[in-house]
Amino acid sequence: MRLIYSLSLLLLGTAIPLTAQVSRNWRPDDRVVIGDWTTIRAVAAGPQRVFVVSPDAVLSWSPLLRRWDGPFEPPVPGALERVTAGMIDPLDNSLWLATVNGWVHFQPELQFWERGDADGRVLEIAFDLTAPYDGLFIRTVTGWSKVPRGGFSAQPSAPPVRPVGPATVAQAIASNPSLGGSSSAFLLDPNLRNARLTSAARSFDNLGWYLGSDGVGVLWLPDGMVVPQRLSFGLPGPVAGALHVVPGGIWVLTDRAEATPAALTFVSTDLSEFRVFSGPAATGLPFTRARQLIGVGPAVWAATDAGVLRFNSANPAEFRLFAEAEGLPDRRVTALASRRGVVVAGTARGLARFADSTGAEPLAPDYAGSTSAVAIGPDTVWVGTPNGPRGAIPELSGLVRPFSVEETAAFARPIYDFAWMADTLVGVTSDQFVWKAPGEDRWVLGAPISGVLGSLRRLVVEGDGFWVAGDLGVGWTRLDGTPVRPLAVGGDLPGIPLDLAVDVDYLWVATTAGLVRFRLREVRP
Repeated sequence: MRLIYSLSLLLLGTAIPLTAQVSRNWRPDDRVVIGDWTTIRAVAAGPQRVFVVSPDAVLSWSPLLRRWDGPFEPPVPGALERVTAGMIDPLDNSLWLATVNGWVHFQPELQFWERGDADGRVLEIAFDLTAPYDGLFIRTVTGWSKVPRGGFSAQPSAPPVRPVGPATVAQAIASNPSLGGSSSAFLLDPNLRNARLTSAARSFDNLGWYLGSDGVGVLWLPDGMVVPQRLSFGLPGPVAGALHVVPGGIWVLTDRAEATPAALTFVSTDLSEFRVFSGPAATGLPFTRARQLIGVGPAVWAATDAGVLRFNSANPAEFRLFAEAEGLPDRRVTALASRRGVVVAGTARGLARFADSTGAEPLAPDYAGSTSAVAIGPDTVWVGTPNGPRGAIPELSGLVRPFSVEETAAFARPIYDFAWMADTLVGVTSDQFVWKAPGEDRWVLGAPISGVLGSLRRLVVEGDGFWVAGDLGVGWTRLDGTPVRPLAVGGDLPGIPLDLAVDVDYLWVATTAGLVRFRLREVRP
């Protein structure tokens, strides 16, 4: 299905169709970008769906099925940043949006977008109930104009006879005065800052109000209730730092930013459920940057710049932080690995081993250098160091350099991630694969692939190959191949990839601008 964006240029009086600014024309279910949906520009309710508009995309909520569709991104980024109001077309249930100085129209069934400029600042939009087929009416400081159906520009017009426009927050409060008095109970974001209601829409069945906010997302207020319910979708922050797949969904660790807290979020595979945990209200979670997530039994372990965090996956409010006082050589944890209940943490100054959840003990205590990756084998913990792969053996106080690594200086480079493919341990440097031959003390250096993906940082096994993430994108390749059909940053990916995860149906990519879910059959070579 092709995405088309029509840009009305009043100066020329013509419309120019633009293809999507992504590498491929994705169907909505094949590529989903999940970002920060705490800031809502507009809401609009119709008989079948409720549209929710953020500065970046549009969501569709089905009250009957209680499920989300989308997000739907306009092909030209930034088209929704200045949206001020929205309403649903009474004839075809498409979405019309007012912007500061124009309009946007979205038809979800066709994935068709169009945009136009008004002749001044937009004060009001409306449909005429006596002639709904006429199109959208727009009022500016110079008067009324109309965007006819099938037209691409607003033409001067008489005012609508029976105008109906978007509902307002003032109307929602007037219909439920207790809403204004109780706002302090629900308009606090995770940082305990006051949010603000930005938009409102009366439900089509006339049983309540949908409310948009600039800090707590979209809310549903049934008539007779005082405190609205939150309709959760998305992540609480833009930077998704680490991922861990579990049956039915994925855990996502998001970084702290100036306006958003650090958080752990469970996202169901079908995107019907988002459970966000951002820690105690007074303090939040005690980290800024996430590095890695792994699962160990009923717990999720996180490598962060504040230490190792162990969460109870059934109740993330039950968590514990391990730092220097609990046995870590440094709280700046860069990597985690587990095997048979044992967890090894790599830090900025050495290694530690958790045999249980009470605390850590030193591993290879004579090594005080940085680590960027760890992997646990049957008798050796493999460590990615600034000078290549090294082995940690429990009875030795230092790290062991493999004999084959001693023979060539080509291995003297940092290893950023490890993954096991059966009994073969595979790592990535910034340029290429490096792997240990099964049953041998021999390491092999692969051909450079960074020319396709940029500086490499992560890999994950899938099928008979690997998904590899670099600064420029993500691609699938075998050990002896090159990445095929790469997913590019700035097109297929909204930001630089930081982590990868794979389940039966999807490839998940954590980026600096949100989480992306790709359908595997569409991206796998």
